[in-house]
Amino acid sequence: MKSIQDVPAANDDFAGQARAVPPGDLIWDLLSHRIRMPVAPDRCIARPALQARVAAAVAPGRVLLVEAPAGFGKTQAVRAALAEAFESAAWVSLESRDNDPARLLALLALALGQDQRLDRTAFHEGDFPDRLSYLCQLYAKQRRQSPASVPDCVVLDNVHWLSHPAALDMVEQLVAELPEGLSLALLSREQVPFSTHASTLNGQMVRLGMDALSLSLPETLTLYEAELAVGRVSKAAVEHLHHLSEGWLTPLQLYRLELDDDGPTPRTILESPAVARFFKDGLMARFTLEAQTLLVQMAEPELVSDALFDAVKDGPGELDLLPSVACQKGLPVWPVAGKARWYRFNPLFRDWLLGKELCGRSGRAVRASRWFEARGDLCEALTHALRGQDADRALEIAASGSEALLVGQDTGALLNWRRYLPMHLVEKSPRLRLVYGWVHAIGGQFAHAEKLIGALDPEDRAALRGRLATLQGFILRGRGVIEPALDAVDEAVADPELSDHARMMALWIRSSALCADQRYTEARDANREAARLARESGDAGCEILAVYDHARIELGRGHIKRAETLIRRGIDVALSVPYQPPRVGESRLQLSLALVLWHQGRFDEAEACLVRSARQAEQCRDLGVLLNMGLRALIAKSRGELEQAFGWIGQAERTMQLWQVDDVVYRPVLDALQVSCWLHTDQCDHIGELLERRDAQGDAPLVPELFSMLPGLLETLRIRHDIAASRLEVAQAKLDRYQQAGRETERPLGHLIYGKILQSLIHDRAGKPDRALVSLREALQEAAPEDYISPFVEVERPLRELLPKVLASSGDSPFHDALRGYFRVEKRPNAGSGEELQEPISERERGVLELIAIGLSNQDIADRLHISLHTVKTHARRINAKLGVRSRTQAIVRARELGVL
Repeated sequence: MKSIQDVPAANDDFAGQARAVPPGDLIWDLLSHRIRMPVAPDRCIARPALQARVAAAVAPGRVLLVEAPAGFGKTQAVRAALAEAFESAAWVSLESRDNDPARLLALLALALGQDQRLDRTAFHEGDFPDRLSYLCQLYAKQRRQSPASVPDCVVLDNVHWLSHPAALDMVEQLVAELPEGLSLALLSREQVPFSTHASTLNGQMVRLGMDALSLSLPETLTLYEAELAVGRVSKAAVEHLHHLSEGWLTPLQLYRLELDDDGPTPRTILESPAVARFFKDGLMARFTLEAQTLLVQMAEPELVSDALFDAVKDGPGELDLLPSVACQKGLPVWPVAGKARWYRFNPLFRDWLLGKELCGRSGRAVRASRWFEARGDLCEALTHALRGQDADRALEIAASGSEALLVGQDTGALLNWRRYLPMHLVEKSPRLRLVYGWVHAIGGQFAHAEKLIGALDPEDRAALRGRLATLQGFILRGRGVIEPALDAVDEAVADPELSDHARMMALWIRSSALCADQRYTEARDANREAARLARESGDAGCEILAVYDHARIELGRGHIKRAETLIRRGIDVALSVPYQPPRVGESRLQLSLALVLWHQGRFDEAEACLVRSARQAEQCRDLGVLLNMGLRALIAKSRGELEQAFGWIGQAERTMQLWQVDDVVYRPVLDALQVSCWLHTDQCDHIGELLERRDAQGDAPLVPELFSMLPGLLETLRIRHDIAASRLEVAQAKLDRYQQAGRETERPLGHLIYGKILQSLIHDRAGKPDRALVSLREALQEAAPEDYISPFVEVERPLRELLPKVLASSGDSPFHDALRGYFRVEKRPNAGSGEELQEPISERERGVLELIAIGLSNQDIADRLHISLHTVKTHARRINAKLGVRSRTQAIVRARELGVL
């Protein structure tokens, strides 16, 4: 039995515009019920930022165009904004039947409140533009006479249902002739097929897309706050859901509802029947079975272009379904930023599609391999050859350029597809042994890498001498053995047969090793040579790695602002490349940017960078995920969330063990993070046991490569532990060695700041408050030019009483203000200048005065501040004159009376 909506009534002429039957009043009454505001969902989260953005876009006389696939909350976002911004709004939810231009014109008349004033005689094809213009004029006239009698805003929802040219022309005409004082909102799952550029250029139209509608991570956590509170889901699991769905509202809401009703072992979001039904009915139902098969094939590559898909697909040629078309058709497929005509699927939708195993996947992968090889992308060519289980082809690609394959360093893909290669084939090819030696070494599996290359024949070792030396240098650097690593890469660079890619890698290893040894000038020389080779190679991946290496050197030095400039430049380079597969270099740049932001106390921005880079790092099996989780732990600790901090440390350890990473890569880092958290809670017993265990193991006192931002991290933690245990003489002796260990000419700024902070703590515990404050003020002076906040945050607990005394009288700058905000210190009015002084004491004079107060001679002050004796005497005379005294003792007393000291 047909639904009544499917059967035209006797007086309904909207089935086709060829007829000229006068529309009956019954049809107008039925259509009037279509003008209604959608019902608000039972449980929705407040999104004030999005609501304000939508409200601003639908100001009188303006048009809002919202284009996003199904389920991104278009209706919900606009409804919430209109409820706040407008007293009356006419909401029309369009259907496929509304392609009849006469029916659409009737709906527009009803929405504009002009249905009684419109001539209801039969509509003819040529009448529609004139009748719509007449409607707009009637609306404008009535609004001037009685504004409350007409709606303030008209919403046309589901514009994607309109395909009839005359119907689309009417919507475009309504935008062009929008009456004064009326707002218009257009909501569509697909890209609207009419011109919008003129309205956009003149400022009339605002376009919102998926990026604006997607939930942010905090919003996703808010959506799941009830489930988090009762332990139905963990914060890490919600973050994973956010990464996987990319803030896609409807799947997240459907899965949340299932969590509430699930048994003791909840399903994953990919196992959710409600989410599967949404994908099936809301996205795939309008496509034929043949088109759905093509979509599954389209989702197989990580990134896909029209050209690649056309080269590999199995479907019939007459089906014109390409990635660009899928994007326009309202599927969660969108262009990759900066990658020209390349597209990617939403990860959740892609994983669901790939659950439908299709025959012929291996053949399509081999065709993709040939396509990439023809364009010179050997890494992607090898990956797809392994995916296609074509061992002979994989061996052929490996023999053509082993080091070129490693620029991307997609360890995850290469390890994942190795299982398709029989071991005897790997053993048969020295080149493939070398490639997988690199893969295991980059993945932190040094022992496995050594086993692979150790079994090479002497003849093969001689032929690959330079390449093997480069790999051995990488393994030694990863283990923290610096001098042997430098010897190995020097041997590699001396090999005249070394390829350019291998030479670049050798130079990067040399740069990293020299950076760890605080020989930054030599490291920069190696980096310059590698950068030159990268530019000559024309490989954007190499250039990105060169920028990352340069930024790492600047971070090691403590030049944070210069490092940030380099990192952002490298990210711009990555975005400007027409196409590159996911590369570790880009992920490392994002991690380095997060590191810079953490150093500067910009924790929210740092966390956003970490969230963006986490998924890519995990997919590539990049060891940078260790730095990612380590920084998350430090950020959580800085917020007082110790349980969360230990959770990140535990997750990092589980990840490293799952990836079978050698202990030497991650154990010192995780131990240092644990000690840092324990110091924050005064758990000295745990600290002593762990440090004794580290001493017994005799690990090299070098910070692992990824944690070069804290040179001598374990040494500073040992000193802090001794201070906390009141072993001040032992702490002072260790601090003296720590400060002497740094090279005087290239001593890292981090070393210098930490040394002064630790010296301040020792003086404070020893009952020398003046000396403690002087050392702390010197630390602030060193840190201020680079906004180097992280050392003070890291040593927050012992500085809680000491640092506010200095901050209250410190100068005005974003750096001091940020520290005052973190430590909740209010700046004293006229602090540090003395209210009764006619001329204030300058910052440099205050530094000299503080050193006078702790009893240093003029010569000692000159040596301490690296200024001449004459300059010190000049400062002392000016201080006495400003304070109105004649001696050092009088100056100290008077300065304390006025609050200068």
